[in-house]
Amino acid sequence: MQMNTAKIYLRKSASICGYFDDAQYKLLSRGCLRVMFCLLLPIIAFVAVGCALGQGPSAAQWLTPISPPAATAELPPPLIFAASATLKPSATPEMALTVPVAATPTANGTPLTPSTLTQTPQSATPELSPTAVLSPTATVSSTLSSPSPTAVVSSISPTIVPVGRSVQGRPIETYRLNHGSRHVVLVGGIHGGYEWNSILLAYETLDYLLTNPDLIPPEITLHIIPSANPDGQFRVTQQDQRFSPSDVSADTIPGRFNANEVDLNRNWDCQWSPTALWRDTPVQGGTAPFSEPESEALRDYCLTYLPEVVVFLHSAANGVFASGCPDPHQPSLELATVYAQAAGYPVYERFDAYPITGDAGDWLTAQGIASFTVELRNHSDTDWPQNREGLLALLNYIADNDTSD
Repeated sequence: MQMNTAKIYLRKSASICGYFDDAQYKLLSRGCLRVMFCLLLPIIAFVAVGCALGQGPSAAQWLTPISPPAATAELPPPLIFAASATLKPSATPEMALTVPVAATPTANGTPLTPSTLTQTPQSATPELSPTAVLSPTATVSSTLSSPSPTAVVSSISPTIVPVGRSVQGRPIETYRLNHGSRHVVLVGGIHGGYEWNSILLAYETLDYLLTNPDLIPPEITLHIIPSANPDGQFRVTQQDQRFSPSDVSADTIPGRFNANEVDLNRNWDCQWSPTALWRDTPVQGGTAPFSEPESEALRDYCLTYLPEVVVFLHSAANGVFASGCPDPHQPSLELATVYAQAAGYPVYERFDAYPITGDAGDWLTAQGIASFTVELRNHSDTDWPQNREGLLALLNYIADNDTSD
């Protein structure tokens, strides 16, 4: 319709001007149509190609004027990441993670909602799915059992009783545990600093039972004398009472004897001799039985309590040896066997590597008191685990049985 209108308008204009007749007008109109067609053909082709690719304007857009964008419209600013924002992922556990968080985009100072944006940015809150779930206070599990945090470790305080004093006036003390009617005495260090590991074993036993008092049967009172020759200990360690292996001097032989140079385990009144043997070396047995204050004090202490057994700790013959004066003492051998089997030591009726005179344990058996010697494997280790088992077995055996001679 618009084209017909253009033809009529052209024909009237030509007639009015008087330039063309009808034949000329027809030629002119055909020429104009050809020109218009040539001009419109590229535009039509461009529109057709654009529509086919989905990038060109629609027919409505060609027919309807396109309004220019508002002068106040602004593009949303780029996303700004706040490095200090802290998010908690929804996955368990609730572990704080520091991740970039997108700042809210604005247009003219007004926050843009998802409906005003052509594309919604990816959510800044990650949904984590960890393969392992840890508690907020993760703890490393151990194959070893450990005490409960609320467990209360029972402990007791020993009764420290003076036994006597050494030649140089150092105290000989016993630590008395429990209040049973049947007494057991454990003696370390009668050979002083030469057998210093026997002293450490006595202290180790004391410390263990102080924190585990329930392991001592109620029928038993345990007496622990860590160092029966404190002068000999001091000569080697330069320490009274407790010491560490680093305190021990290289030459320990002088520490075997007391300050009078007497071997205290040759000073008791069983086959006593003023000159005794240590291996193949002559040693002093004192001027008489019990001539030394250390021997006298220990003798009197044992006779006061008349213990079921007196256990002497020595090193280093690796075994348990029953006492006897002079014949083997069967109650001593019975208790020595209980200790040895639990501790894993070999047991012997007596020590017979060389002649022993004036031995403390032998004299005690003559008084009706059972006694045996535990010889550690070497001069440095306490053999703690096996001696712990041996002592506990001994205490329970005495509590359950009549061991009187």
